[in-house]
Amino acid sequence: MLWDYLSHVIANWKGEVIIMGDFIEVRNKTKRFGSVFNVQGANAFNLFISSAGLEEVPLGGCSFTWCHKSATKMSKLDRFLISQSLMSSCPNISAITLDRYLSDHRPILLRESKYDYGPIPFRFFHYWFEVDGFEKLVEESWTEAPLDGSNAMLNLMKKLKYLKKKISVWNNDMRKISKNSKLAFLAELSKLDMVIDKGEGNVDDINKRMNVVKSIQELEKLQSMEATQKAKIKWAIEGDENFKYYHGILNKKRSQLSIRGVLVNGIWIDTPALVKKEFLSHFKNQFEKPQEARLKLNMDFPCNLTSIQQDD
Repeated sequence: MLWDYLSHVIANWKGEVIIMGDFIEVRNKTKRFGSVFNVQGANAFNLFISSAGLEEVPLGGCSFTWCHKSATKMSKLDRFLISQSLMSSCPNISAITLDRYLSDHRPILLRESKYDYGPIPFRFFHYWFEVDGFEKLVEESWTEAPLDGSNAMLNLMKKLKYLKKKISVWNNDMRKISKNSKLAFLAELSKLDMVIDKGEGNVDDINKRMNVVKSIQELEKLQSMEATQKAKIKWAIEGDENFKYYHGILNKKRSQLSIRGVLVNGIWIDTPALVKKEFLSHFKNQFEKPQEARLKLNMDFPCNLTSIQQDD
């Protein structure tokens, strides 16, 4: 009856919807600990959420929002449910649990916060292949990149870093040159048009004007190719035309997969620098070389790795 009533209220409400509080129900078995999981109740709750066009706001901090006074039973009962369109327009919305102190429920805080984890990964533009000298730049940069003889993977990493730096410098210089060239061509085109409009132009002026127009069109072509890739126009033309729906799905995925923080020793950390440090520490512990002495077998094998292969 409660879900039917809320569905009726939402259907008659013309606008975005935010529902919050203790729903006294969980969505799956993993959200209960130490108590019986009601499958029928969870299915009815999930059906209400989907049919009402709602999305659950991702929750950071502790996994359970309610705890029995004996600490033997815990459940995730408190949550925020918002309209799917609101999640699409505000993908940075998230919720976080706070300390419960003497209460059996943890307060949850709804907020919109964007986390900056540093520069975005290096983005390669296809139109660079249309620019003269780019392939030569890549070949020369790859050849002259510094090497580290100790490890092949380090060599590859340093080469890629060096190439990225060279391409970034080249791209900035090319933008400045392209801008100045276009201004110069436009000024020259204006002068030629004035001469031709006065009837004083000759065949050389006409040919020169055609070359200037061609140069301007080539510069604009490169700029449009860059804008096309940035705006993903190719996907918009060749993909599905239902833009709003698919952009909503992408924003929802982006919101679900974004890292809002990590729980370290019971403490929620959402500062980007500290989150990156915890990730580095975790994977370093997983993959670094063991410190203790390793087992050695005192026997001969027909096929052995060379010392160089072992170092790699």
